[in-house]
Amino acid sequence: MSAWALALGLTITLIAPTQAQESFSATQKAEIEQIVHDYLVAHPEVMFEVAAEMEKLQQQAANETLNEIVHTLRTNPATPMKGSADAKHYLIEFNDYNCGYCKVVRPLTEKLAQEHQMQTIYVEFPILSATSVQAAAVGLALYSLDKDKYFAYQDLLMTQGTKVKDFAAIEAALTQVGADIEAVKKVAATDKLQDVLRMNLELGKRLGVTGTPFFIIDGKILRGAVPDYESLERFAGFKE
Repeated sequence: MSAWALALGLTITLIAPTQAQESFSATQKAEIEQIVHDYLVAHPEVMFEVAAEMEKLQQQAANETLNEIVHTLRTNPATPMKGSADAKHYLIEFNDYNCGYCKVVRPLTEKLAQEHQMQTIYVEFPILSATSVQAAAVGLALYSLDKDKYFAYQDLLMTQGTKVKDFAAIEAALTQVGADIEAVKKVAATDKLQDVLRMNLELGKRLGVTGTPFFIIDGKILRGAVPDYESLERFAGFKE
């Protein structure tokens, strides 16, 4: 057995609460710890190998989490989406109706999805204000009632130059798209819809989303707005 294998085995013994470990005397434990210590001091490169392996395992775990969340969002009928579920490419956008950068980048993401036949998933992620929460809840309620009116509502709020300051602004948008305001308010207040919002926030937390916009494009994470369409297309892998 190599010295490294011996050291590794002894290290495992030290950290595992086994009966064998418990049978060691205080003197034996001290001797084992000294052997491991001396080996690591003599071969510090081992620690770099351990760190690299830990980083690899952490990345694998992060990729598994990302894939799980992408699958959840792409298969959840309560999550607003455009395009075919069989599309080769997808774009997931976490957005807030009061996010200025979300509004700036929206024309770029729409162009990307259209030109490259992507499925687009919109994650209502209200983190900027109480009115953002209201606008998101109303949006999800409208999506469950009338998808076309939802997208008209979303486009209206995402293209106007002002923030959604109060519920009157939300009602005005609903009126403009021809929605039944009372029906929308009733659905928005249900536990089922509130659970969708809570799920979105929890998924965002797991992904480390701390601001909007936040995108997942074919498994790659993009935080914040991009300066121009070419940059977005290049990030997505459609242009070198």
